[in-house]
Amino acid sequence: MRAPLVVAVDRLAELRGVSVTDEVVEIGAAVTLSEIAARLDGAVPLLDLLLPQFASVLIRNGATLGGNLGTGSPIGDTAPGLLALGASLVLVSSDGEREVALADYFTGYRRSVRTAGELIRAVRIPQPQPGLVGFTKIAKRRFDDISSVAVAFGLDVVDGVVAAARIGLGGVAATPIRALATEQALVGRPWPDVAAAADVLGGEGTPLDDHRASAAYRAAMLRQSLLKFAAENEVPA
Repeated sequence: MRAPLVVAVDRLAELRGVSVTDEVVEIGAAVTLSEIAARLDGAVPLLDLLLPQFASVLIRNGATLGGNLGTGSPIGDTAPGLLALGASLVLVSSDGEREVALADYFTGYRRSVRTAGELIRAVRIPQPQPGLVGFTKIAKRRFDDISSVAVAFGLDVVDGVVAAARIGLGGVAATPIRALATEQALVGRPWPDVAAAADVLGGEGTPLDDHRASAAYRAAMLRQSLLKFAAENEVPA
């Protein structure tokens, strides 16, 4: 049987816009990751760190934010980065649009607040972005592999003290999550004095033992990721 009409959502102009203003960066859900890197041209530094570690060039030429987030996978690489940036999703249906914070989007393993009649239209990243950003991906292979653990950092350091912190995690729970306890442990502390916060980060989530990594290894990599991030960014730019 042949359908009388087929709509390729990745070709819809309404899903392929990219705009940068003083208030928000908006990226259409069907813009490929390779296009995002080229069209943003450095406007989102955290994505510049994240995207080169996403699979391979071949995959990035077809992969989209809408696809990566829409699957609801707990190990999708873009979700931790977008959580660290405080991103939200624009969901659209025949009833209209609504905006949902990404931190509130995931409800369970491959489950979300998106209804059967909704599409992800765009991702919105608020401005200004964090002044200090980082992305760590732990996998069996450096590139072209699924994450065992992914950690994204978005911090503001003012006069040597952490003024704000958002940390997104993948691979340590049934959904991508914010490391809320670690964020609280960082705010108000001198930078880069992160030893206590790193211990907190090592206890975030509910990591499992599987064929990619043990729970103990995942916890150790969480802790190490913050120590490494601080060591590489002792004096914020």
